[in-house]
This record gives sequence, C-alpha cells and structure tokens, in this order.
Amino acid sequence: MMLGILLIVVSIAAPGPAAPQTSTMDTAPGKKLFDGMCARCHGIDGTGDEGPSLNHPTLTRAPDADALRAVIRDGIPDRGMPRVRRLTENELDQLVAYVRSLGRTATAATRGNAERGRVIYDKLACASCHIVSGQGGSFGPDLSEIGVSRGAAYLRQSFLGPAEALPRGSSPVPGRGFTEYLPVRIVTADGREVRGVRINEDPFTIQLRDVGNRLHSFRKSDLKDLEKEFGKSLMPGFRGRLTDAEVEDLVAYLSSLRDAR
Repeated sequence: MMLGILLIVVSIAAPGPAAPQTSTMDTAPGKKLFDGMCARCHGIDGTGDEGPSLNHPTLTRAPDADALRAVIRDGIPDRGMPRVRRLTENELDQLVAYVRSLGRTATAATRGNAERGRVIYDKLACASCHIVSGQGGSFGPDLSEIGVSRGAAYLRQSFLGPAEALPRGSSPVPGRGFTEYLPVRIVTADGREVRGVRINEDPFTIQLRDVGNRLHSFRKSDLKDLEKEFGKSLMPGFRGRLTDAEVEDLVAYLSSLRDAR
C-alpha cells in the first residue's frame, strides 16, 4: 500500500482565491483514492495529521491543477515527497480534482481555548526550545505556522508522546523528515559525553546542537562512540502531566498559529 503520496504537497499553505467549484460526484473517485493512499498522513478530508493539511484555497507549491498534478507525479525530492508513477492519467485527474475541492472544507474546530493554551505553553517553558513570532529558542522546530502544516491529532500526539509522532517512512538523510532533529549521543576520546540534535554531517565530521543551544563540531575519527538515536526525540513528553482540558487548550493554541511571524 502506498502511504503518504502527498507527504509534503505544501511546506506552507497560504490563504488565497477559492478553488474552482467541483461537484461531489466529480470528486467521489478521487476521495476513494485519497482515503486509500493519502489520508493516513494528511488526515480524513485533508485536515492534516503527520502530513500538512490540504484544505486551503491555495496550496503554495500547487496553485493550480497542472501544478498539483506535477507535484503528485514528480514528487518534491528536497522535501522527502516521493514521485508517483502508478496512477493512470484518469486516476491522477480524479485525485487532483478531489484535493483541489478540499479548499472548500472547513478545518475542524478544536474543543479547547487558545488563550488558556497560550498560558499553558508559557508555563511549560516551550519557548525555551521553540520559536513563535520570532521569539523563543531554536533547539526545536519553529512553530510560527504549525497550525497550517499539522492537524490537531498530530499536534496532540507531538507533546503527549513526541517520539510516537515522528513521521513514518522518513529518509535517514540529514535535513529530511524527523532526521532534521535526530538525537545524537557522542563520547569523545577523553570520555566526555555530549547529547544534542544533529544539524549537519558528512563522512568525516558531525555537527550538533546541545540542549543548552551550544554548537559542537567533531571529527568522527576522534570519537570513542557515536550513537544516532533514530525513532527517539529529545523533547519531553507531557502525557500524565496535563489534564484532558489542558491538552485540548494547548492543541487549540498550537492550531491557532497560522501566520504569527
């Protein structure tokens, strides 16, 4: 089964002119294809999960039908999206019609209160690692537009159990998918241990940022041990530390971050 065909159709989806109207009958075959191949990453009705939400009037990387068709067929190599060659031209047209129809789908309302969620965000000191509207630390991802690129279900999982929310099927290539924040444990020749996230690597050296936001560079030949912790996250999980209401409030706040810069 082909998973995440539209893994990263957009890196950022911006508001714009509404997509052309398409009848429900026209989009039914495309919805069947989407549900079978794309919904696991992009959510039912394209509302987002571990992949970006697609229910925006204009997709930045695919502003029209021809551009969207090219994105699905050819992929976006530098963003980890594979090309798709197994669809017939008719199936491709059906999938394009359905995805473009999602611009008329309203994003599911969250149950929490965004203002209370912002207070919880501050209380948990999330800004020590994450940037919102230019403020905060750079150890973790910038969250300024996270409400555009991720759905509520993914956001909820991302802070309850961060390692469980790592994108599936990501390439183990620096700068792609979850490996952009790959945890690394290093032991130097003199026994000093350094843990952080990898920011760059080549056959001879590796660079990482530690939890104190300090940059380190090492020659691999000088190290006693180098451990790459695939499938793990240095972000602490908050499962059991927040009430159900607090979880929903924090999700509401993160979902509200759509153009805070």
